[in-house]
Amino acid sequence: MDDTGKQTYEEELTELTAIVDEIGLEDCPVDKLESKVTRAAELIMDLRGRLASTELTVKNVLEGIESRCKEN
Repeated sequence: MDDTGKQTYEEELTELTAIVDEIGLEDCPVDKLESKVTRAAELIMDLRGRLASTELTVKNVLEGIESRCKEN
């Protein structure tokens, strides 16, 4: 977990991978399937959001560097 108590990207990805593996098993209990699919969807949405945020940050940093290089 990070300083805010939130799972890190890697921890969420590991959890998602485990859920996908469990769902893929033939003996996955139907009673647990709904909660597992719901949690997987939550993780996917959060992971996508983190990736989008990181992509935007990297883009802004690179644009800033490019802008400074053009000024010099």
